[in-house]
Amino acid sequence: MVVDRSRRRCLLCDRPFTGRAFTCRECAERYREGPVPDDVLRRFYTQVDIEYPEWANTYGNYNPPRALLGYLDSIDRARSILELGAGGGFLLEELWRSGFRELTGSDITTSALREIQRRTGDLHVVGADAESLPFVDGAFDIVITSDVIEHLVRVDMHLADVARILRPGGQYLLKTPSRRPAELYYRLRGLYDHHIWHPSMFSPKELRQAFARHGFDVSFLPVGELTAAQIRKVPTGIGKAVFRLLPLHRLPVALHPHMEIVATKRN
Repeated sequence: MVVDRSRRRCLLCDRPFTGRAFTCRECAERYREGPVPDDVLRRFYTQVDIEYPEWANTYGNYNPPRALLGYLDSIDRARSILELGAGGGFLLEELWRSGFRELTGSDITTSALREIQRRTGDLHVVGADAESLPFVDGAFDIVITSDVIEHLVRVDMHLADVARILRPGGQYLLKTPSRRPAELYYRLRGLYDHHIWHPSMFSPKELRQAFARHGFDVSFLPVGELTAAQIRKVPTGIGKAVFRLLPLHRLPVALHPHMEIVATKRN
C-alpha cells in the first residue's frame, strides 16, 4: 500500500495529482458504484508493479502469512498445494525450502509470472484468474492465498471454484485484511480509491459466512505480530515502536489488522 504523500500519476488515466492514493479522484469516482472491469484491473496491477516496485508483492516479501506458515509446518509434505496470486513467488520458495514438492503457483500479471518462474525455477507456474480456475475437479489438497481475496470482485465465484478444485477434506488457507480496521485506516490516510483495489473486504463474521455458503468450516489462527508492510504504514517512528509491541494475540479477532484462517472443505 502506498502511503507516502507525493506528486504522482493516476495508474488508470495517467493524470497527475497529489496524494497517497493510486488513482486520481475522478477515476476513483468513476468506479465507485460498480465493479471495475477485468481489463482495467489487470492494467492497474501491472502499473503498480511498474510504478511502485518497492511496495509491490511481486518484488518484495513484505507481508508474509506467518500464522499460515506455522500451520503448514505440521502438514504432510506430500500434499499438493496451489498458491493463487503468488506475486513474486516468495511463499512458494519458502514452502519448497521446507520440503513441499507438489507446488503450483499462479497470478494474472505477466510481471508476477515472470518473477515466480525466475525465483522458483522448475515449479509449475500457471497464468490464472482466481475467479475462474483452469484446473480439474479435486486437483489439490490445499489452496493458499495471501492478501488476494480482498482484490477480487466476484468472491462467491472464487470460493465456488476453490471448493471445486479441492479434494474432499481439502483446505483453503487464507490471509486477508480485516474490514473494519482496514476501512478506518483508509479513511484516516486519505486512500479514497480503496474500493478499486480492495473491493471485497470482510469482517471475521462475514468471512465465516462466505465460506459456509460454499461448504467450508473456518478456524481463525492466532496472529502474533504486525508484518513489515503493516509497520511501514504507521506514520511516525514512535508509533512504529508502539505498534511493534502490540500483543495482537490478546485482542479479539475483529480488532486484528488482518485475519489468517484455515477453511476446511466438508466431505
